[in-house]
Order: sequence, then structure tokens, then C-alpha cells
Amino acid sequence: MIHAIAIDDEPSALEVIQRFAGKIPFLELKKTFYSTAEALSYLRDAEIDLLFLDIQMPDMLGTDFARLVRHRNLAVVFTTAYAEYAVEGFSLQALDYLLKPFDFARFLQTCNSALERMSRKKGEGASIFVKEGYDWVRVQLDEVSYIQSDTNLLFIYEKKRRITTRMTLSEMLTLLPTDRFARVHKSYLVAWNAIQKIERHQLTVNGILIPLAGRYRDVVDRQLLGMKKQ
Repeated sequence: MIHAIAIDDEPSALEVIQRFAGKIPFLELKKTFYSTAEALSYLRDAEIDLLFLDIQMPDMLGTDFARLVRHRNLAVVFTTAYAEYAVEGFSLQALDYLLKPFDFARFLQTCNSALERMSRKKGEGASIFVKEGYDWVRVQLDEVSYIQSDTNLLFIYEKKRRITTRMTLSEMLTLLPTDRFARVHKSYLVAWNAIQKIERHQLTVNGILIPLAGRYRDVVDRQLLGMKKQ
């Protein structure tokens, strides 16, 4: 479970975060604040993993607040309507930067990144959560061989099960580490470490033949074979 707080001087912005957080089973939004001073006082005693932080605050810039709490090793997500703060935000090693107005899919992407960060800190295998029907299912990334798309449904093939979720491949790519997964066809993502054989127009992934589109061949050659395009 990720324990989080949110700081924003706009009630409507906090309402959005509260509504989205309520849909995510592994995220507990402990408290919200309109004031950085109140939040700072709360953080002295609270065990918090994740901080959603507006930048344009009346009493203190969110970037300055982030510097004050850097020693807490919090995952900081800046939430702002001003794109020009992005460079400074990432220079503070922020986990993410949510540009308002953001939708639930983008919020979920950020929360899955926070979950992966926590898993790494604890020495656990990386994982994400996806929705299967009415339930949320944890996907262990080490177990995933490939992901197949059929219109707006994804079939995630782990070693011992198949998970079905309503999502596009492009949306899934934003949740996955790019050094471990790649698109090889308009309908397929594969895990690099699951590829057993590379042929001209197809891959063998854990005994399954996966089509390899020409537009993605160069990526496969570079990543797995160390070959550069001539």
C-alpha cells in the first residue's frame, strides 16, 4: 500500500486527486492540504511514501517545499497547470510531473511508477496493477512474456496465466520500463528477456511465434544484437 498526501490551494484540484485515488486499491490518500505549512507539520510525524504537490502555492512554491522535504526520501509528483516548471521539477528528481488537467489513465500511470519505485526499494520484483473486469490485478513484470492487443482489449501473458484488461498498447507502454519491454508489431509488446529466437519476420517468445513488423526490426537488432542500421 502506498501512503500519500496531496497539497494544492485549489479545492477542485484536490477533489480530482481524491476521486482518482479512491479508484486505486494500492493507494491510500491519507490527507489533503491547502497550505504547505500545515503539510510540513503533518510530515514531521507521518510515514508517507508519495506526495502530490502543486507548484504555484500562495505561501511557498512547491519546488521550494520539495527541497525542504528531500531528506524524507518521498516520491514527489508535481501537479500544475504551468508546463514551464517541468525542467526544474525533474531537476529535483521528481517521480513525475502531472500537467493539469490530467485524466485517470495518466494518474494511474504515475501511481504504478510509484509502486515500482517502492518495490525496488524493498528488493521486490517490479509490478503494476491493471483492471480486469471489476477487479484490480497485480501484474509481476518478471512473469510477463508478451502482451497482445485486440481492438481496445489487451491480453497479458504471464508464464502461468493470462490477464485481460481494457487498455491500448500505447497506454500500456507508458506503464512499462522501456529497457525491459518493446513494441514489435502493431498488436504486440514483448519482454526482451523472453525472446528465444529472432527471424526475419517473427520472434519466438517462450515457444510462441510473434510477428515482427519491419518498422520495429531496427529496434530489436540494436537492443538484442547490438547491430546498427547501415
